[in-house]
Amino acid sequence: MNVAAATTTTATGPLNCWPTTTRPGMNYSKTITRTLDKELLMKQRLTTLACAALLAAGAGNITTAQAAPPSNEEVRAAMQRATTFFSDNVSLNGGYVWVVSDDFSRRWGEVPARPSQIWLQGGTESVGDIMLDAWEATGDPLYLDVARKAADAIVYGQQPTGGWHYFIDFDPPGLMDWYRDVASRFIYGYEEYRYYYGNATYDDSVSQDAAGFLLRFYNLTLEAAYRAPLLEALDFLLASQYPNGAWPQRWPLHQDPDDDRPDYPDLYTLNDGAMRANINLLLDAWSTLGDPRYLEAARRGGDALIALQGPDGQAAWPEQAGFDLAPAAARTHEPPGYVVRESLGALATLERLYLVTGDARYLAPAPSAFDWFERINRESAEQRYPRPRYWEHGSNRPLYNVRIPGMDDMGHGLYKWSTDPSETDCDGAPCQGDGEPFVDVAPLRARYAEIQSLDTAPARQAALVARQAAEHEHERTQRLSGEDPAAIIAALDDRGAWITDDIQVTKPNADTRDPEFREVVTGYSTRVFVERLATLISTLEDDNGD
Repeated sequence: MNVAAATTTTATGPLNCWPTTTRPGMNYSKTITRTLDKELLMKQRLTTLACAALLAAGAGNITTAQAAPPSNEEVRAAMQRATTFFSDNVSLNGGYVWVVSDDFSRRWGEVPARPSQIWLQGGTESVGDIMLDAWEATGDPLYLDVARKAADAIVYGQQPTGGWHYFIDFDPPGLMDWYRDVASRFIYGYEEYRYYYGNATYDDSVSQDAAGFLLRFYNLTLEAAYRAPLLEALDFLLASQYPNGAWPQRWPLHQDPDDDRPDYPDLYTLNDGAMRANINLLLDAWSTLGDPRYLEAARRGGDALIALQGPDGQAAWPEQAGFDLAPAAARTHEPPGYVVRESLGALATLERLYLVTGDARYLAPAPSAFDWFERINRESAEQRYPRPRYWEHGSNRPLYNVRIPGMDDMGHGLYKWSTDPSETDCDGAPCQGDGEPFVDVAPLRARYAEIQSLDTAPARQAALVARQAAEHEHERTQRLSGEDPAAIIAALDDRGAWITDDIQVTKPNADTRDPEFREVVTGYSTRVFVERLATLISTLEDDNGD
């Protein structure tokens, strides 16, 4: 079966919207790319390793000249040197953040990190996964040892409930001061860091990717020490699932309503692929461990996706839904509305459930969703409105998030939601629409027809295997740095380090009122390390099965 990736076109270019995970424990949602909204200063997921745009780094000492291809011996030696330096010097207790300054004095995750913190998403999980890739490619125990240390760090930070917070802090007494003085001090965006409930999160696939890495590590090594924390993590998914099959963003529930609205982390959450990641992790766990509870929970998650689809004419999915199943607001820059990204993700998840179970109910939402894609394509071409992230529930008008003058009591910027395109702002003027389609629907309809025709279990299984093979190849190519392997090796300094210039990191700006929330530093980038190591791994020839 030809498994073509579906794409959605945004103001920043085409974004891949189909999941691309194949290995047990590798989370599908890591490859779902997020639109960077100029109004929101939102994070953009760039690669299968869940790194954000704020971690984007320059090439750093890489020249464009093409050198002779390195030998396998040279590649292996470079991988060993780079891994030894990174794990010995950049790691903290086996874990990693996103960026460390060249003098090791400053650290960043999604926001500036404490010296005692490691990050899960885009940090520890990413390094752990690439270490397992390197071990599978070479058999070198160095990589398994570094992966094991990452697993140990993740287990250390596991909460009693079985889930994880965004980061792990080895000095908890100072955490609340850091939240007050650093993490919460952004004028716009990063609202999830304005408070600390002490519970675990599904946002940015934090708990899913941590559990997924443990699943992969245990599946590859069968080391008994990791079975119990893995099962606790999977129990977390089961315990936090609502009776209708959906999940909140965080759990245990905090139930702290704001302005007579439910606390948004308690809502049914699809944003950033949260529900999709949960279902895919459960399916991975079922196929690896064989526990039927995981398949049953995944199926109930699919039932929730079906229930959360919008009505005829708007048969799409929101980022969050209220307990009445209608789109709901979340953070102040996230209005209630339907979105393309989560709709594509929901369809991909339901497709996988159909291939696994043969239950045709999981394909039933697709035709009406395709109709909605065609509707917004048509209306955009006719009206030429600026490209929105959201469409208003009921009217289907584009729904924009607009900054307005003033600050709240905490010094944070204010927004309003508007369906008036003239209120958008692109470089001081109303944004202009290009009328280009949001989704290429024809390939989706063809894919649906092909999947629908698979009326036997062997045919569906063969299609699932083919899909996973194509997705694995897409995942592999997406994580490559795009640099010449010989130049990557040459860029290592005498210590075995890749020093990267022009790394963009976040800086709090609510106190300074500086409109810029980023600064540029030189240092060690986890994203650069992972992508360059992935590139070197890809160059290794099949050396007697290594």
